[in-house]
Amino acid sequence: MPNMYPTMISDPSDRNRRFTGEVGDTWPQSLKWGYRLLLAAAVLMLVTGLMLLKSGVPADIDPEVRGTFRGNLFIVSLGNIVLGLCLAGAASFFERGSKAARRWAAGFALATIFLNFAGFFVGVSGTVSFVIVALVAFAMFAAFRPAANAYVDAQSGDLWRGVK
Repeated sequence: MPNMYPTMISDPSDRNRRFTGEVGDTWPQSLKWGYRLLLAAAVLMLVTGLMLLKSGVPADIDPEVRGTFRGNLFIVSLGNIVLGLCLAGAASFFERGSKAARRWAAGFALATIFLNFAGFFVGVSGTVSFVIVALVAFAMFAAFRPAANAYVDAQSGDLWRGVK
């Protein structure tokens, strides 16, 4: 039984440690789920960004904050469009087992989470921001599971492959 306290010695039956199974030629389910969730988030981000750009500044906004609201709206909508395209582009290399693509996707995911939380809290975007954040967070969780890590290590020719 795995120990609940971290130690220097890992228990071989602990499923959250290194992957000990055989790495096949096909990409694992967790990496596929990460890919699918990132694509769903990217589509939702593109739609949200375009809808925010189309909606514009509401007429009942105070004239003193109209310029600030317009700037925030532009940053959130353009950021969602650009980050959605970047996430989809990085996710397209997941099947090949690219380490760089997963790293870039993690960076874009961090920027996406920050942008959508900030957009919600300044009052520019709605609750769809939380859906985007949840999709991206679960996608990154799935893309970095032990089976996905072993597959990426095997495909990229990692120097540490086989070290347990």
